[in-house]
Amino acid sequence: MKNSNLKNAQKLSREAQKHIAGGDKVLQCVTGCVNHYLSDGEGRCIVPPCNTNYGSEVQIDGRWQCCF
Repeated sequence: MKNSNLKNAQKLSREAQKHIAGGDKVLQCVTGCVNHYLSDGEGRCIVPPCNTNYGSEVQIDGRWQCCF
């Protein structure tokens, strides 16, 4: 009984992750510069949902932006 519960929980977890990540949709990564981003504090930045495409923090007109 416990093994089937574990398998069902793992399956539900995978389905939940697929739903959260957008399922089978193709993600459009940002190009250019954006104001809202996540920074690693060392000059690299990302803009979700493309968390593997790193940009660089650049100061433009006194405001920091993430540019690709």
